Amino acid sequence: MACLAFCAFPVGYAVRGIGRRGLALKRVIALLLGVAAVVAQAQPVALDDYRQHLQHGVDVGAYSQVAAGWLDGGQRQTWFFGHDTQPQLASTFEIGAATEIFTGLLLAQAAYEGKVRLQNPVRELLPKDLKLADPALGAITLQQLAIHRAGLPVLPPNLLPANIEDPYADYSRQNLYALLANYHRPEIASPDYSTLDAGLLGELLGRSYGKSYADLLDEKILEPLSMQHTGFDDDAGLLVGHAHADAVPHWHFGALAGAAGLRSSVGDLLALLQQNLRPQDSPLRAALLLARQAQGGGPQSAGLGWNIVEVPDGEQSWPLVWRASRTAGFATFLGFRTDLQQALVLLGNSDADLTALGLAWLQQQTPPALPQAPPPLSKPVAWDDYPGLYKLDGGAEFVVRSTAHGMNVQFRGQPAQMLRAVSDDAFAGESLALAFKRERTQVSGVIVDVGGVHEQARRLSEHAPALTRTPIEAPVAADLAGDYLLQGAMLVRIRSGERTLALQMTARAPVRLQAFAPDRYTDAEGSCEVTFQRSSKGAVTGLVLTLAGIDRTASRVLWTVPAIQ
Repeated sequence: MACLAFCAFPVGYAVRGIGRRGLALKRVIALLLGVAAVVAQAQPVALDDYRQHLQHGVDVGAYSQVAAGWLDGGQRQTWFFGHDTQPQLASTFEIGAATEIFTGLLLAQAAYEGKVRLQNPVRELLPKDLKLADPALGAITLQQLAIHRAGLPVLPPNLLPANIEDPYADYSRQNLYALLANYHRPEIASPDYSTLDAGLLGELLGRSYGKSYADLLDEKILEPLSMQHTGFDDDAGLLVGHAHADAVPHWHFGALAGAAGLRSSVGDLLALLQQNLRPQDSPLRAALLLARQAQGGGPQSAGLGWNIVEVPDGEQSWPLVWRASRTAGFATFLGFRTDLQQALVLLGNSDADLTALGLAWLQQQTPPALPQAPPPLSKPVAWDDYPGLYKLDGGAEFVVRSTAHGMNVQFRGQPAQMLRAVSDDAFAGESLALAFKRERTQVSGVIVDVGGVHEQARRLSEHAPALTRTPIEAPVAADLAGDYLLQGAMLVRIRSGERTLALQMTARAPVRLQAFAPDRYTDAEGSCEVTFQRSSKGAVTGLVLTLAGIDRTASRVLWTVPAIQ
C-alpha cells in the first residue's frame, strides 16, 4: 500500500486468521508497546511452560477463556483456563477458517468415493441452467478452490449485510449463484484468500450428493468421527466472544458456511487430530491422508484445508500440519506432527491470536510474548482535540472528523472508517491504528499504522476540510435506486426513500444520503458525495462517488438472480 493511501477498499472480514477489529487493535498495541518476536531455542521446552503461559495470559487479561488439548503418543490431556469461569470439555467456540479443514476432508472423501475429482471444473457441478457471464469461472477446479488459487474476489461483491456486526449471516445460496451468474473475473486474477473459495466448494460438494453441505458434512465426517459438539449456527453452548475486552456478536456464514461457519469443542477437535495421527485406525483413512497431502512444492505448502510446513529434525525434515483462525471474538489453532505423534488444540473466546503459541508449542520452542493490551484510558476522550487535515511524510493526506457517534478517519478516495478509543491518544479503526502526538497539550501529529507499516503524519489544520452542502427538500427520483459496479469487484447499492437515499458498498454498513442539488447527494459528515449520471434521454447510467476529494465512477448494472432451487 504505497504511502499508506489504501489502493483498494473495503477492508474485509479476513476469516482466514484475523478480523477487522482484531487487526486494528493489534496495530495499536504494536504502536504503543512493540511486538516481541518468537525466539526459537535449541533445547526442548517443558510442557508446564506452555500451561503457565496460558494461565499467566488469563491472569493478566491477555486471554479471556482458553481450552487446550494435547496429544502425545497415547496420552491425552486437556486444560481449561479462565478468570471467573472456565470452559468445559463440551464448550463450543467459533473456529472460523479452520472450518476449511472439514471442507477439505469432505472433498477428499468425495474423491475417494468417486463422486468428484480434484480437477473437476466448477461448471460440471453447477446447476445446468445456470448461465455464467464469465466462462473462466466455470473452468475453476475444485482443487483450486480448496487451496485458494481460484482468483475469486476476496469478498463477494454482493455481500451487502443487513447487520454489519454479523456480515455473512444473510448471504444466501441465491446471492452465491447471482454472483456466479454475473461476476467477471479480471484477466489477470492474483490468487488470494477468499471466503468464496471454500464456501462455494462446500455448496458444490453438497450438490454432488444431492444434499445440503451441512447434512453431508454431518453424514460423511462428523458422525463417523463421533464429533457430537461440532456443527453450524447453533448458539446453544457457544461461549461469548470478546474483542477489545468487550463482548461481540457471534458470526454466522449463511451459504458460505464451508469457509468459516463451524463451531466446535476441544474434545471434538482432539478426536479429529487423533484420527490424523493414526489414520490407519480411522473410518476415513484415505480421506485423511489425501487431505494433508501437499498440493504444491516448497518448504511451505497447502493441503486440502491445511497449511503444511517442513520443520528440521537433525538431517531430516518432517511436515508440521496446522491451521489457525480468528473471527471477531474467537481464536483457534490446530496442528499435529506424525513424526512425534503429537497434536495440539488451542481455542480462545477472544481475538487474541494463538498462532505463534501453537507453532512454538509443536516445535518445542519458547512460548512467545503474551498479547499485550494497551494501557487503559486514564481520562475521558476529548474528541474535539483530534479533528483536522493531516499529511503523511510520504505525501498522502487524510482527514479526521468528529461525528455525532465519535470520530472517523478518511484517506482520499477511500470510505471513512469509525475510530474507537483504546488508550490515551490511541485509536483503532477497521484496518489501521492511530497514535496521536502532542506538543505540550496540543495535538501536532499522528503515527499511522497500516498492516504493520508505520508512518508519521503532521497536522496541517485543526479543522477538517468540508464543502458546505445545504440540504434541499425534494422528492427522490425513483430511477436512482439500483446497483452500480465500482472497480470490478465492488458493488454499490442505492436504496431510495421518500426524501433520502441509502448507499451501501460491499461489506459495509449503509450510509444515509440527503439531496443538495438535483441528482446530487451527500452524507451528514461530508465524507461521501454521489452524483448520478444520465444519458441524453434522461436514463440513469451510472454514478460518480466522491470520497475525500477523489472521484470514482461506477456503471449501472443489473445483476440477474437465477431461479436456482
